Amino acid sequence: MTEFYNFYSIISAILKIFFLLALGYFLYTKRLIKKETADGLSNILIWACVPALIFTKIISTFNPVDFPKWWILPISSITMAFIGLGLGYLFQKPFRDFNARREFMLSCTFQNSGYLPMTLVVFACTGVFCDKMLVYIFLFLVGFNLIIWSFAPAFLSKNLKGNFRFKAILNPPVIATIVSIVWVFLMPHNKLHNVIYDPLVMLGNSSFPLALVVLGVYLAEYKGFHSENWKALSSCLFTKLIFLPLFVFILVRYLPIGHDLKFFILLESTMPVAVSMVVIGQYAGADNKFLSGAIFYSHLFAIFTIPLWLILFIQ
Repeated sequence: MTEFYNFYSIISAILKIFFLLALGYFLYTKRLIKKETADGLSNILIWACVPALIFTKIISTFNPVDFPKWWILPISSITMAFIGLGLGYLFQKPFRDFNARREFMLSCTFQNSGYLPMTLVVFACTGVFCDKMLVYIFLFLVGFNLIIWSFAPAFLSKNLKGNFRFKAILNPPVIATIVSIVWVFLMPHNKLHNVIYDPLVMLGNSSFPLALVVLGVYLAEYKGFHSENWKALSSCLFTKLIFLPLFVFILVRYLPIGHDLKFFILLESTMPVAVSMVVIGQYAGADNKFLSGAIFYSHLFAIFTIPLWLILFIQ
């Protein structure tokens, strides 16, 4: 576990993210990808790549028999999301004439809970501990995917009240999550034929690099590097990278769970804003300028905040 506490492993993981961001940015500035193309790629992510990723990961890694208390991790991911939402609500209130309040709140709510922690785990550890952390991540993502792909689009499109559209909640990633969980419980040993499973794995594995290239395009299109409200963006980053981990850091100290599980929950709380938020923002017609800026700068500063929190954890 000690490998997590050095800057090198975290910098290496985040630099991989920035490389793909830079690729998307470069392709847009050279007019090799237009915004309309990025919008089309976002639709492909929503309707094909992300559902394939969710389905294949859950049916291949989740075995309820091996983890009888598996439900702790989905519940912890949902609980952490609502803690972040509450903190985001409190810290966005002081700003006047600020039109990205919902984007602020959801940037505090949803973290890069899949790719970045998986990269850190694979890069920083080996053996039984590595396998355990990877299973924890996939179980955590069950609750995370269910809430981010249901609540976030509805919240950003302001459909929780009034003009409610059911498709804002029951979208392809949510359907994939529900189907995969039902599949695991009803057909635990009935695997898909490789003719179907292997293409779905390839399609799902393209989700994260494709989402990062799209984010790079949106950073160039919306000028996400140049915020219209630096105070609000700074407050969002402090809420996400400082106040949320602090809340979770105090909470896990008193939870009656194992040390490895405490470590994992804290690790997830330290992650920067979820890259998929910009895809959801495009789907819901949200302020992608604020979202792309929050994603970019939170990953930048996470290079320093993640190891600091983990060092505090072992003191």
